[in-house]
Amino acid sequence: MNSFSPNQMKAIEAAIIEFQDNGFRGTSMSSIAKAAGISKKELKTYFENKDEIFKYVFLELYGRISPQLQDIMDGDMTVIEKIRHFIHNYVSFINDYKFLPLGLIRKSKSKTDFAKEFIVNLRMPDPTIFYYQIENEIEKGRIRKINPKQLMINIFALSVFPHVASPLMKDFINAGNDEFELIKIKGATQVANFIIDAIQIPQNIS
Repeated sequence: MNSFSPNQMKAIEAAIIEFQDNGFRGTSMSSIAKAAGISKKELKTYFENKDEIFKYVFLELYGRISPQLQDIMDGDMTVIEKIRHFIHNYVSFINDYKFLPLGLIRKSKSKTDFAKEFIVNLRMPDPTIFYYQIENEIEKGRIRKINPKQLMINIFALSVFPHVASPLMKDFINAGNDEFELIKIKGATQVANFIIDAIQIPQNIS
């Protein structure tokens, strides 16, 4: 966990707003400094460049959603309920911070060591309990046989891809900006329904 001074935290919060409003490319060190109410010179004493600020913005935001996802996976709910809550929280998070997926792709293509720079600093949720619960439901014949890790990949892929590939997908499905944004928002429910329908085995009630 990083410990920031009040002005560093102010810069990170300002950067979140700037990235959200203007995207990564449209945001500059100057605009972040102005939004934070500090000089660009002072900002550079805290963060070397925009890439470094983005790293800490990502870690800050991920630090907010990660405990929620962990609580869902460890909670006293059925697998189906966990899938619904997990996807709803994650898709809502991505909708709130639309710049994150594309920013991460840009970072992954940079010359810096993405794994060391980001992943090593993350406290990733531990899905062990969720995996065990999935395997237990498979044994009881309530959900179809699937590798729990593959299920997690499917959840993340369906949740994130529309945001990562927004320009391509919007044109491909011939949707306007407002329509596409609505589709992404509704994805919090519809992606969950799609995955649940794919794995859930209907139970005969006599």
